[in-house]
Amino acid sequence: MLALVSRGLTNEQVAQTLTLSQHTIHRHVANILAKLDQPTRAAAVSVAMTTRVL
Repeated sequence: MLALVSRGLTNEQVAQTLTLSQHTIHRHVANILAKLDQPTRAAAVSVAMTTRVL
């Protein structure tokens, strides 16, 4: 999921790619932000890249 977000995809685009609802994607992204303790999608991607998760 974070790999798709890192490509700049919107929640709607991620939902279509993974055939999930936009609400599900929204919740997953919110959970990722909370777990990484980051305020934005860009910040979460940055943390993932610097820690070599992506």
